[in-house]
Amino acid sequence: MTKPLFKYTTVAFTLFFLNTFSQTSSSMSSSPYSLYGLGVTNSFSSGKTNSLGKTGLALKSETEINNLNPASYANIGGNSFMFDLGINFGTELFTNYNGTQTALNANFSNIALAFAITKRSGLGITLSPYTNVGYDISNIESPIEGSSQTFISDAYGNGGLSELNLNYGYSINKKLNLGFDANFRFGQIQQTETNYISENTLLQIEDENNYSGLQLGLGAQYDINSNTSFGTIISFPATLSGNQTTTVSQNYADDDISKNKLDSFKLPLEIGLGIKTNLNDNFLLTTDYKREFWSNTNQSDYFGDYINRDVFGIGLQYLTLKSNFKYLNTIQYRAGINFDNGNLLIDNTRLNNYGINFGLGLPINQNSNSMINLNYSYGQRGTVSNGLIKENYHVLSINFSLEGIWFVKRKYN
Repeated sequence: MTKPLFKYTTVAFTLFFLNTFSQTSSSMSSSPYSLYGLGVTNSFSSGKTNSLGKTGLALKSETEINNLNPASYANIGGNSFMFDLGINFGTELFTNYNGTQTALNANFSNIALAFAITKRSGLGITLSPYTNVGYDISNIESPIEGSSQTFISDAYGNGGLSELNLNYGYSINKKLNLGFDANFRFGQIQQTETNYISENTLLQIEDENNYSGLQLGLGAQYDINSNTSFGTIISFPATLSGNQTTTVSQNYADDDISKNKLDSFKLPLEIGLGIKTNLNDNFLLTTDYKREFWSNTNQSDYFGDYINRDVFGIGLQYLTLKSNFKYLNTIQYRAGINFDNGNLLIDNTRLNNYGINFGLGLPINQNSNSMINLNYSYGQRGTVSNGLIKENYHVLSINFSLEGIWFVKRKYN
């Protein structure tokens, strides 16, 4: 009699990467737009959804984890235990009227596990970046108050917030699933501003901003018929509380350290709708729409105003007939597009973001649903208009989506 190997190796693997992830999860972006608010919001998730235009509100978690809708966890079968580890590699090209600049990034995108509680319910836990901050801006010219002279500044930022999700799904009947999620968001953003007032005067201000808060949500999935399903989510408004430690030094003299409470950062109401359709035995079509009501938070950033954000996505997957056991015929081919119009208005300009995605689902073996999901995304954010920056990015993401048997022991004679 042996212990269930998959169970213990996966748990140990998870604990190891949770520690690593907590130390490195907030450096994925080098975008200058991470200067705004809490940083650039992470759009990558688990499993196949990254290459389906970031869609999946109507997809079930039958063979791999779908973190986009808590209701999907109701469909984790029997003794199944699922695990997903995602890694991103990216390059970014920034363009404005002064020229171009490039940056390289690599990071974990998510660590997730899920398992069935009963035949009609399942539970999942996911740790992922919520926002990423990673800007480095030099030679900012600003006027000296009360004078016609100017001074030069450098601004550097690093960090971001992480997101720990607890998802629960329950099957009401064969057609309807309901779900609940609790998202704990936490993290630190470090900002350094170096001001060169004159040849003999240097003023440096370092801020460490810590935020934390809980946001709750609900989800539902309904099978319209055997080929078409509908999914919906709602995330309720929430508040992140914060505190700040500021260190001020002049000409590298003794530091002046102060601690203050930050203004709360408000997260908006969010609703989402999605449809999944099996066009035939080979093609799967997914479409999602989400709206974030940032205008209702009645808050603004130093550089602009928060406005409502709309997110669209569509994805298509092709799979050869499952009855064909040749490995090449078990590969899943995916493509998608996504678009959002941003949640900030800067100089009356929206920061639109669009992306195209291509991916493969590579089965690990024919006796389980374990799969390596590969995805390539190309996108563009922002514009060179009004002195802003256009950002082009390429991201290669790899998700190891593993499935095993939970609480089952193998017997030997």
